[in-house]
Amino acid sequence: MLRLIQKRHIAIYSIWVLAALFTSTQLYLKTLDAGNGDGWLKLFLIQLLVWSVWGGLSPIIFWLGKRYRIDKQTYYSGLALHLLFAVALVLLYLAIYSLLWNFLGIGTIRWETFKLYFKIFFLNLFHWHFFIYMAIIGIAHAMDYRNEAEIRRREADRLEKQLLRSELNTLKAQLSPHFLFNTINNVVGTIEQGRNKVASGMLIRLGSFLRMTLEESQHDLIPLKTEIEYIQQYLEIERFRNKDLEVVIHGPLGESECLVPNFILQPLVENAIKHGISKEKEAKRIEIGMDKLGEKLKLWVYNEGPPFKRQKEHENGIGIGSTISRLESVYQGQASFELLNANAGVVAELLLPINLKGS
Repeated sequence: MLRLIQKRHIAIYSIWVLAALFTSTQLYLKTLDAGNGDGWLKLFLIQLLVWSVWGGLSPIIFWLGKRYRIDKQTYYSGLALHLLFAVALVLLYLAIYSLLWNFLGIGTIRWETFKLYFKIFFLNLFHWHFFIYMAIIGIAHAMDYRNEAEIRRREADRLEKQLLRSELNTLKAQLSPHFLFNTINNVVGTIEQGRNKVASGMLIRLGSFLRMTLEESQHDLIPLKTEIEYIQQYLEIERFRNKDLEVVIHGPLGESECLVPNFILQPLVENAIKHGISKEKEAKRIEIGMDKLGEKLKLWVYNEGPPFKRQKEHENGIGIGSTISRLESVYQGQASFELLNANAGVVAELLLPINLKGS
């Protein structure tokens, strides 16, 4: 904050230095035209001293602008106060201006010459410097409004991100119990079949899987290779129930640094098993792959099994519905999801903007 205030004061003083450059150059050109020999540097130093008075008054004016705001609630009272402040400070400025010229002109300060200088400057410069005060007040208000707008923008961004994170957490909270319920149901079914060793192995794998996912649960986006590790752990659980399950992973998914939403593929793989593999005896193959299409990353999950019947959007199950909602929350309409019947099976396709780790 202190550094910001220092930068502001430097910026304000730079304006008065520019004013000194402008007026000293103008006076120098006049002296050249009149045939006088005053050097430009001398004129600049005098003008810098004169304009530095406004530089010293500027912090006071900025404080007055902050203390007595001109806004909808205080428009008339604020304007009236600043008109009075303007008159008072301009008179103070002209008095200091007169003292400086009195001293620089005759090397001393005399009351008579001071009054003469003050009268000349008042008649010629009062309105101009009155405008300068009002311009400084305008700049002060503009800077305050800009700072307030920036604070509001940051707060709005913070609230938007907080809302987005809340929505994503809600979706994750909805998806996780759904996954656990299905898995525990499978374990119970396996125990009822008398396959206790299989059930025990499933629970061990489930614990390992949950531990792994909890480590990344605070991240909305994770590397694709980490997501694939999740899926491989999940499929190990499924293999306890279905030893004939075949899984093929295409492309460099295991090495990809592309970022994807956490836990985005699991419900698609779960659906592939639940609605595909488990529905036909001959169905046993699942394929997971990726393609880069320009600036987009396509992820797909294929399963053998019966074709799906297209449903209305509100009829989607928890897994698909959660996937669609999460894509919308994370990518704001820049991602898409589609289910297609293909090659005696079904393909679930995700099309995401490419987001690289570290970018």
